[in-house]
Amino acid sequence: MVRRETSPMELSLAQTILLPAIVAVMLLLLPRGPWCLQRTPAQIAPWSAGWALPIAVALSFFLIEGASAFALEQRWHGLWLTAAVFAVAATPAAFPLQMPRNSPMLLAAAAAVALLMLLLPSLDSWGTRLLLVVGGALFAGRFAAVANRIPRASTLVIATSMASMTAALLAAGSLKAGLIAASLSLTLVAALFAALRVSTLLLGGAFAASGVVVLASLAWYGAAYHGRGEIHRAAWAAIACSGVLLCGAPLNNLRMSDRQRPSKSVIVGTIASCAVSMASAIYALAVRALASAN
Repeated sequence: MVRRETSPMELSLAQTILLPAIVAVMLLLLPRGPWCLQRTPAQIAPWSAGWALPIAVALSFFLIEGASAFALEQRWHGLWLTAAVFAVAATPAAFPLQMPRNSPMLLAAAAAVALLMLLLPSLDSWGTRLLLVVGGALFAGRFAAVANRIPRASTLVIATSMASMTAALLAAGSLKAGLIAASLSLTLVAALFAALRVSTLLLGGAFAASGVVVLASLAWYGAAYHGRGEIHRAAWAAIACSGVLLCGAPLNNLRMSDRQRPSKSVIVGTIASCAVSMASAIYALAVRALASAN
């Protein structure tokens, strides 16, 4: 039996997807190691939680585009800058000084500042940018509050949305952005698996808010570069905003205890959010298949 040799392209793709995910998961989990032995829920998030996904984005850009990405030679290179600005702006949320740890208000403000950094073609008017920034900030803040109470459900929703975004980007023909999204999907799946295995591992609002910001940025990119093609802008928005369906859960009745059975609103919101994002991805794939067939 002849073994098939792995091509340099396959190795490059594997490195582009795997290496950023491994670094991000290490950054996310290593500071939490001693906490995983506790029987009670640990503190929600260290500073590393808000940095994990942005670091993965920056490393993916470097592996794909090289150092030129950090010179912002192209407009879409602003995706890594948006993620990095959020990580820096959200760092104070890990240190409860005047506000509680993982304050949704602080994370919403960090999301607004970060999304202002993104300037993409056909969606660069101030009115459109203001609408997207305000909407993204409010969503990030609310989703962070939800993640503080139900971290597993919120991580599942973000992971599903990112996987759907990966499929949509690849269907649109955007290989580079699709590879970045694939690496982030792998990071989120690993984080979800760890949270399911270790009951005291709480990923926290900063991690969830960073996922919302990156999702919003990728959706903004998809709508700007591919929204006038086969895949409608509404599909990009549906994937990025599917987590809104989970944000309607009444937070006053939610606790971070594993022993408490999830309420019906949480179950319905989680299923609906995942269904919307997956349906949007399937739509994008179907549209691309029909366009190729014609």
